Amino acid sequence: MGVYDLAIRNATVKDGAASTCDIAARDGRIVSPGTGKVDAREEIDAGGRLLSPGFVNGHCHLDKSDLLSRMEPGDFGKSLEENRELLKKFKKGYERAELKARALGVLREMAAQGVTALRSQVDVDTTAGLVPAEALIELRDECGRLVHLSLCAFPQEGVLRPGTRELMEEALKLGVEAVGGNPYVEAGEEERRRHVDVLFELAAAYDRDLEIQVDESNSPGDFLLPYIVEKASASGRGSRVAVTHCISLAAVEDARALAVMDGIAGAGMSVIVTPSCNMITRFPEGVLRRGANSITRVKDLLERGVNVVLGTDNVRDIFYPLGNGSMLREMHVAAVALRMTAAGDARRLLEMATLAGARLLGLEYGLEPGCAADLMLMEGRSMRGVLSGAASVACVVRGGRPVVRTDSRVRFT
Repeated sequence: MGVYDLAIRNATVKDGAASTCDIAARDGRIVSPGTGKVDAREEIDAGGRLLSPGFVNGHCHLDKSDLLSRMEPGDFGKSLEENRELLKKFKKGYERAELKARALGVLREMAAQGVTALRSQVDVDTTAGLVPAEALIELRDECGRLVHLSLCAFPQEGVLRPGTRELMEEALKLGVEAVGGNPYVEAGEEERRRHVDVLFELAAAYDRDLEIQVDESNSPGDFLLPYIVEKASASGRGSRVAVTHCISLAAVEDARALAVMDGIAGAGMSVIVTPSCNMITRFPEGVLRRGANSITRVKDLLERGVNVVLGTDNVRDIFYPLGNGSMLREMHVAAVALRMTAAGDARRLLEMATLAGARLLGLEYGLEPGCAADLMLMEGRSMRGVLSGAASVACVVRGGRPVVRTDSRVRFT
């Protein structure tokens, strides 16, 4: 077989297993899992740590990351609409280099915590034009060795505004990989449905995946998801459609919710959840608090075989000031908020944070021969142990090459 590029020795590859094995990589792919001695240009002694495919952050906003640094004390604690107006003010002053520097800082922060691939929304609208898209395209092309970055054109201010559709098309022609949207920025129900229609038209015309942020409230009155499921099913492109947040799915009555979830599963759609950001969603006055704690019905979706993906959403910006890009944190928040503490739940959460996101982005992730050698070593031998400990990632491998090493040893003096 010759010399391998990388050999990872003494790794725990089965969650909680007592035994370890070795994994080798060549040309960016896993080629030889096993226990035999192999020759490699570089070796890593895992020391029994848990080896997993790298984290895939299914939804974030790199162009808005670290805008917290530009906010004044009076800018905090505002309503969603007030936050959107504040964002417009900031976007009018966007400069490509400054935006790119903020995004790079957060991208490196994510990579240090095990993220090897991510999808970032990028605002495309008449306020900032194509500046965010151009900056993140440059960043994507420059950082390919560190992470796989996929972009999604996001009409933050609505796609029906004059000139926005044309800008979306320009962003797609520049190489943005997916079409995004948020119908609730439009004025009324008819406009919101038209927003969805335009997104499906763009995705079909440019042969792009589609991700729609929808029903981002705890109100059963905000429930556009059934219309999107209907469109996805009729289009025949359901497997290329993802819906993000879907919080109102946890607020509507069970019979209605179950029918919609069956439709999601039948269409082959993905659902993306961003637990930390979802948890700060306010409850409308008079609406009963639900057991899902502002997060969609993840366990019901998983039971139906739906591809449920984890994301961090905003990182230290106007909409969420507390993010740090950690997928382990999102797993922990999801476990607590959704009461996912049963046997096997830690493994399910890990799959949501790794393999499910890889399926969303069309990546071949796993530990089998032929899978991408995008890997991480976590401090622990089981996922439950990782989540209940001082969660950290000891080493990150991208394309079969170590890109991050962390010394997490504690020394008492």
